[in-house]
Amino acid sequence: MCGIAGTTKPDDALLRRFADGLGHRGPDASGVWTEPEGRIGFAHTRLAIIDLSEGGAQPMRSPCGRYALTFNGEIYNYRQLRRDLEAAGEHFNSESDTEVLLRLLMREGAKAVERLVGMFVFAFWDREEARLLLARDRLGIKPLLYARLPGGGIAFASEIAALRAQPGIDLTRDPEALSAYLACLYVPAPMTFYRGVRKLPPGSLLEWRGGEMTICPFWCPAYTGGRQPSMDEAVEEVLPLIRQAVVDRMVADVDVGCFLSGGVDSSAIAAFMAAEADRQGAGPIRTFTMTFAEKAYDERGAAAAVAAHIGSRHTELSAGSSLTDQLDPMIRAFGEPFGNPTALLIDDLSRKAREHVTVALIGDGGDEVFAGYPRYDGGLLAQRYRKLPQWLRQGVIRRLAGLIPESTSGLHSLRRVREFLTSASLPDDEMYAAWVEYFTPEERVALLGGDQPGSPVADCFRNVSSPDVLDRMQQTDLETFLPGNLLAYGDAMSMRHALELRVPLIDHRLIESVQTLSPALRMQGGKKALLRAVAKRMLPADIVDRPKRGFNPPMGVWLKGDLRARLEEALTPANLEALGLRPEPVMQLRSEFQNGYRDHSLKLWSLLVLQRWTELNDHMFG
Repeated sequence: MCGIAGTTKPDDALLRRFADGLGHRGPDASGVWTEPEGRIGFAHTRLAIIDLSEGGAQPMRSPCGRYALTFNGEIYNYRQLRRDLEAAGEHFNSESDTEVLLRLLMREGAKAVERLVGMFVFAFWDREEARLLLARDRLGIKPLLYARLPGGGIAFASEIAALRAQPGIDLTRDPEALSAYLACLYVPAPMTFYRGVRKLPPGSLLEWRGGEMTICPFWCPAYTGGRQPSMDEAVEEVLPLIRQAVVDRMVADVDVGCFLSGGVDSSAIAAFMAAEADRQGAGPIRTFTMTFAEKAYDERGAAAAVAAHIGSRHTELSAGSSLTDQLDPMIRAFGEPFGNPTALLIDDLSRKAREHVTVALIGDGGDEVFAGYPRYDGGLLAQRYRKLPQWLRQGVIRRLAGLIPESTSGLHSLRRVREFLTSASLPDDEMYAAWVEYFTPEERVALLGGDQPGSPVADCFRNVSSPDVLDRMQQTDLETFLPGNLLAYGDAMSMRHALELRVPLIDHRLIESVQTLSPALRMQGGKKALLRAVAKRMLPADIVDRPKRGFNPPMGVWLKGDLRARLEEALTPANLEALGLRPEPVMQLRSEFQNGYRDHSLKLWSLLVLQRWTELNDHMFG
């Protein structure tokens, strides 16, 4: 794992600033390279995972001098690719996956990405054709930012903070990004908070040549489920794919562990890891669980039961008592506002786990791939609900929704019933956006003024080709919530501590199998039925069927306790107006929240993050 950057307007001092800005991503080594003609330069910082020798140093050049590569990530099938290349006459000077990628790109160009299994972003320069190729992995596990430069040039980096070192970038605030942030609590690709900085979307290639730039996708999920095998047949198909995804991600020349929550996703991964370690005759695997003083959030018992069953070396890591002190470092790591407070937990867990391992496998993606979110049940139920007579839906049932009190703090089931009854009659795209987005379009108009804003989630939902609502919900989440939220904070917070996270359940080979299965099979027997059936081949049923609590901090408790004064200091009318927000709606949110009328904790936290980012923005990167 590494940090990469580059520019078509290079000088040594700038490239060194790029590397310095990415040092936390790669503390083991750094390097810069400028093409002899001066048309491009690369910077790289290295976290050595595979081939710890100098043979894996970057930026890497071809022996002939025509090609150069800077690469962040892991190519899990690099050994097979190497054998194929050797059979074709290639000779290697190292054991690194970087050299395999370089030689594959030399032979196949952009088509090489179709053969890669892994997580990656890279920049590949062809000196003879003066052509730059940038790529981002299929699911967007690794980030890549780019900016157009005056005169037709381009610069890129793994993080906004490093990219800001490039002169000539438009760093004025993008008003569309503000509205999208309020909807999602993150800024969806390709936007950032800066007009002149864009995110390369997942599964995309960017080609730059002679000042001309083109971006095209090379992969995207396509949930069009039609196959209807039996559940046992589906398990026989999917189980070896999960096993292979886990085994691939255990390959490293450093210590590897697993984040274990006790839920089915991480439990299945840990079980496959333990089985592979036993097959190899290795020692017990390392597992790590974060514990909380608040019992409603603590899963140490569930995780300990899994650890005992698989025989792992298990470590409990207590959540810090002052996680919100890490707000400023979190903002610096993202380079823009990011409103999901779970990032603070991943930051704390990564920092503590890094004392024991350099690589950790995690269970992210299980809900999206295997249909685990309660909202998927809601989407299917809505299809039946709409078949009721209109008078019943608009009369008796809508009145029932009105009888459910707004003040349902802590009563998640009642809140979900109310949300369902008030949204289920909407078109599917608007319904799903109402469930997934945070500030509604009406709330954003009240905050920002202007016309009705767009919906990032609804826009994506409408572009899914399948007519089935479960297909559309899952694919929307894979294209929005997963890369923009979960994978974004996983990368930013872990790499802040030079820890590499690997995500087996979003192996594209696994997704390509599951997405062809019928929606009825995917939901047969409840949420994540197929993954649970696979896990029961490895773990006892009482462990697999244990309900999941979710990995979330007690933000409501914090904002009414230790953070209350900070919230009140930050969200004053003057500060809100400086953010471009109308104060009155925010004052109402604060009042309803503090009086226990509505749980607005995530909305208020996202506004606190926005206000603090604005304070830091002009000088936080120095």
